[in-house]
Amino acid sequence: MTTQDDAKYEETIEDVEEFDTAEDEFDSGEEMEPGDSAIWSRFGEGALPPLPKMAAVNRAAAAGESVGLPSEFATALAHAAVNPSELRTLLRRPTRVNIAGGVIEAIDLDLYVPGLVPLPTNNRTMEKRVYPAAGAAGHAGPLTGPRSDPGETTTLWIEGADVSHVQDETERAREYILANNNLRESIAARGIAMPVNVVFFELRHRDSEPFMPLLGTADGSSRITNAQQVLGLSDSQTHYHYPTNRDDYRRFIGSISEADPDALRPAAHKRLIRQRTALITPARVFLRFTPTRDGYDYARAVNAFVGMLHVDPPRPWSQTGKLEAMAEAVLEVLRGADVLDDAVHDYLAGLLTPEQAKDEELPVERDEQAAFVLAALLREQHRDLVNRGIQDVTAKKSVSLSRRTDVIAELALRATRSIATTLDPQDPERKRAERMRAPYLRAARLARYGRVEWEVTGRAPEDLLEAALAELRAESSSSHTGPDLWVNRLELAAIAQYHLTAWGGLKREVMGDTDADKRGPQQLLESMLSNDQGLRLLAQAIIDGRAGTPPRRLSESGDYQRGVRDKYGAWEEDPSGTPMPIEDAWLRYEVYPAGAALPRPVTPPNETPRMKATRLKSRITLYVEQINLDVEELASVEGAQGGPLLDNEGWAKPNELLSHLMNTHSQIGYWAQVAKRQMPSSNG
Repeated sequence: MTTQDDAKYEETIEDVEEFDTAEDEFDSGEEMEPGDSAIWSRFGEGALPPLPKMAAVNRAAAAGESVGLPSEFATALAHAAVNPSELRTLLRRPTRVNIAGGVIEAIDLDLYVPGLVPLPTNNRTMEKRVYPAAGAAGHAGPLTGPRSDPGETTTLWIEGADVSHVQDETERAREYILANNNLRESIAARGIAMPVNVVFFELRHRDSEPFMPLLGTADGSSRITNAQQVLGLSDSQTHYHYPTNRDDYRRFIGSISEADPDALRPAAHKRLIRQRTALITPARVFLRFTPTRDGYDYARAVNAFVGMLHVDPPRPWSQTGKLEAMAEAVLEVLRGADVLDDAVHDYLAGLLTPEQAKDEELPVERDEQAAFVLAALLREQHRDLVNRGIQDVTAKKSVSLSRRTDVIAELALRATRSIATTLDPQDPERKRAERMRAPYLRAARLARYGRVEWEVTGRAPEDLLEAALAELRAESSSSHTGPDLWVNRLELAAIAQYHLTAWGGLKREVMGDTDADKRGPQQLLESMLSNDQGLRLLAQAIIDGRAGTPPRRLSESGDYQRGVRDKYGAWEEDPSGTPMPIEDAWLRYEVYPAGAALPRPVTPPNETPRMKATRLKSRITLYVEQINLDVEELASVEGAQGGPLLDNEGWAKPNELLSHLMNTHSQIGYWAQVAKRQMPSSNG
């Protein structure tokens, strides 16, 4: 793509973002008073456009074929068009849209919502997908795709094992969207305000069932899902019945567009008005993609286009969803560059079951699965390709080291998150999986992971420890410190960090202006790789973690460190006690101290007023930091039906709490101004 094309592409994205911001104003879901004149409806009580005659539909289908569209695409588009005559005119003069890697020919027109389907691989639902790598019974994994043939094309394809698999995945996506992006009342009252982006795709099945030719929303799936909910449509109708029975499809549209609202009783009248408002959507239809850069195909270009809308503002997905979308793009770039063969690509993507992974001689232990992803993708020689995949779905001109590492680490946890999704919200394993995410992503930022060529060998923890200790001794006994003396230690660390982050042995660093230790988990890992005790602790974490128990502390001599809990819940060493667990505070302040004091509030004797003020300020700072951490964790708590629990239930009557917080903010703010006035002038 030329510099001029790049500039046009950026302008196109900015225009789309402005449209999406406007749509948020219409589809915010805020309640309005009955009769409020600000409520806008696409057609309201007025007459809807008449159902097109079949002769007009057939002429539009023929016009589509005459400009090179496949007959299935042309037919689906002609039946979806509210005005087939307008469609024929638009097909002769499509708009050229510059997107990543090429140019798309597109047209803008009104379409019937029953003629569309939400793309069943909608990235918004990625964090709730259950991948085969999880080994969860009863889950066939996500659908494959979207994919496309190389070169100029009009068609994407998505594949499932069979019809049942497709229906399970589309229903899962529908439930997630309706629970987490509820626009039903907004759409029923005001319609779909801004255009959805529509592509043609073949829904394929790996058994003997024929493919289904469908128009899907690459962007706008939430709006179409909610509109179809208002219309009372099921996935089986839109995905399978209507594409093969156009008579029933037309009868359904006619039952809404041709009905007389005034002839109905109040309840039926209200339902019909809601359906009329949701029946039609403005759309931008992508007709054809022509690549202008090597390595780009239609599927990659569309994913990049959608990512530009949702990975960055104005309408972002969740943090996990954004990182997952970037990870998918990275895998496609690496496969396109022949860095990954199909088996390794599918393994990294979580698409191989444990049995299939074993057949390919790839790791099946959950900790080794995650470490394999880190070893394969954090390598320095892959940096530019990884960056390119991330840039495909963001508007960023550069990729930071932390962003690149977070994307890869999120992919490493895909199988773990998948199995957690299938468990009860109160299940301890699910809680550990949710709790480990933030520290695991930070631990993966250990710089040596990307500087050294290491791999997952499948050795037992005891054998891996022996090799790691030999490396450490070799390094200590000579001046040689090359990367070959780190391969075993890094493999040990990458596998152990899985268990340490799951059980709380490594936590994310504290933030804010406090005296507490602010080292990240990756820095503690680096320290653990520097001595015998640290290496033994890493091996013990693997042994205990695989046994389903908290990793246990070892002394410098390698013996279990035993103790008892005091009345405050803290561990105290006691030779007659039980083995104590590895805790983040123990590593930070006792084994690998950095000079910071363990933050324990105390009340010393003979405390002066200034000492007391200092102590209380320090305690308040710690409390506020803990509040921030707890709020962050609270925001990630998921409800039984999926999605953030509090986003669905809210926090009832927090007025007193908010009042306390505002009073505290006001008081501390006042003291800050006093301190500012007491500071000597810079001119003094």
